Amino acid sequence: MRPARQERSAASGPDVRAVAAAVVAAPGVAALGGGGTAALVATHLPGERVRGVRVGPDGGLQVAVVLRYGDPVPSLVDGVRAAAASAAPGRAVDVLVADVLLPGEEPPALPAGAGA
Repeated sequence: MRPARQERSAASGPDVRAVAAAVVAAPGVAALGGGGTAALVATHLPGERVRGVRVGPDGGLQVAVVLRYGDPVPSLVDGVRAAAASAAPGRAVDVLVADVLLPGEEPPALPAGAGA
């Protein structure tokens, strides 16, 4: 028997929309990543799905990003982590690099119904 799942209200957790916006604005970020079907990184809110940001059971954040090729990946990841932390202070932030785009490549289009 599985333990009862605790539901978090949107008011008690971080503003995942603000985290997503801060991350997309970070240098070198082309888009939020969502992972494949087996590893979806998203937060489901009433009527929408915020792709690329997930709140873990411990309250920490997992952020998935598509980076643009150019700067060293570790420095870009540090920038993503700082951007996410600025929107959700006091939370641990794990960054998943879902892809790196080469010059001239564009982020893949979201599938129908995939949300932001």
